[in-house]
Amino acid sequence: MLKPQDIPILLKTHLWQDRQWRYSDLAESLGMSASEVHSSLKRSTVAKLYTPLTHQPLTPHLLELLIHGLKYIYPATPGTLVRGMPTAHSISPLKEQIVSSQEPLVWAFPAGTEIGLALTPLYPSVPLAASLDPQLYELLGLVDALRVGRIREQQLAAVALQERLGTTL
Repeated sequence: MLKPQDIPILLKTHLWQDRQWRYSDLAESLGMSASEVHSSLKRSTVAKLYTPLTHQPLTPHLLELLIHGLKYIYPATPGTLVRGMPTAHSISPLKEQIVSSQEPLVWAFPAGTEIGLALTPLYPSVPLAASLDPQLYELLGLVDALRVGRIREQQLAAVALQERLGTTL
């Protein structure tokens, strides 16, 4: 059974596909323990989302899960106003394509720069990991748009994810 932290881990392995890494490297970059990362990649292998031989996610399978399943297994609902990091339709590339009269969506984060409606990240260390890696931040924001967005936001996020993961369904 997959856990929410498996998604950021898989996305990070995609970003590091041209790099040699160890579990401890991946764990440190994500604010997790090496054992969490190891267990996650074992689960992802069983779910046919990751191949340990190449240390890479199976991106077509991952994309299918993100676009068609994530909003059902890890739904998100905006909460109260907090200081944090923008996510979902409140970050590029979606914020340039969507005009919204709503408050921005944010992950609660003490070093955040915006006030917005709190959105619980997939894993508690996601805001910290995203603050250290702009590419991961963008991918996780797009994933949140799939989790919480309306149809148009989900469609735009799906297209953007396909471009960034380099695959289509």
